[in-house]
Amino acid sequence: MKKEKKLTNHIADVVAKMLETPREEIYIDGIHEYDYSKDDTNDVLTIHTLYYSDWPEWGDSVKHTIALQIVDTGNGVVIENLQSSKEINYLKLEQLNILLRLQSQSRSFKKSQPSAKVDF
Repeated sequence: MKKEKKLTNHIADVVAKMLETPREEIYIDGIHEYDYSKDDTNDVLTIHTLYYSDWPEWGDSVKHTIALQIVDTGNGVVIENLQSSKEINYLKLEQLNILLRLQSQSRSFKKSQPSAKVDF
């Protein structure tokens, strides 16, 4: 329990620091819908944060707030702002997809057609 509280406090400190972290713009179909920041702390934590942009389609109460966040602890990840025990709507699914792709940028994914069978 003490270890979890220490991690929670550390995450809160890092999140407060993230307000100063530069953000990259994320465009979907040519529209600036999100901003992204990655904070590599001095410890093992890496925090990937997806923010709502100031796109006019977002409500004023949503603009520039955190849409979704992945905290990489070095032993696994914590996904903030996601209620995984219930159905996930398509918007949250898209946000999770974006963050997971950004979090694993060192990997390359490719979708291809199955090769033609040559055995007769």
